Amino acid sequence: MTTESVLRDAANRAYVAAFLLSGSAERAEAAVLESIRLMNSDVASGEELFQGAVHAAIELEEICGQRVGELGLDSSTLPFELQCVLDLPQYPRQCLVLRVLVRLPRETCARLLRSELNQIDEGTHAGLLELRAIMDKRPSDHSGPQNARAVNSGTPVVRDSGTVEGDWML
Repeated sequence: MTTESVLRDAANRAYVAAFLLSGSAERAEAAVLESIRLMNSDVASGEELFQGAVHAAIELEEICGQRVGELGLDSSTLPFELQCVLDLPQYPRQCLVLRVLVRLPRETCARLLRSELNQIDEGTHAGLLELRAIMDKRPSDHSGPQNARAVNSGTPVVRDSGTVEGDWML
């Protein structure tokens, strides 16, 4: 895979993660652009781009703090499950996205969200429970687009040890 295609793939993943974290297409774009701006062009990597966008999306969410439902987003381009993620309250949504979809360690999530480890576990668990409730209430037409690369073979579970089991990821 060429460097250009690796960076393109990382930018796509970064945008989807930033969109889910912030609930805003505009803030997701701003987060990816900020990550690109801060990248070291001599050793630019897809992982650096992705992590920078995730960090920027969280920072923008803290500054703006607007609820997803207030933004009038058209999330129809996302798979059904990711559309449901956008309906979660901010903190459980951020925990769920970072722990389950991005697969960051609890310690990294706690640092990014300025939280304690037990708060990350509780937020992730609450997000999973609320997500299941949201998915159960929505029409079961799962035939939407799959361009976000979300994989679902059952609802993820967070164990007492803080490990995440399941196949959802970005």
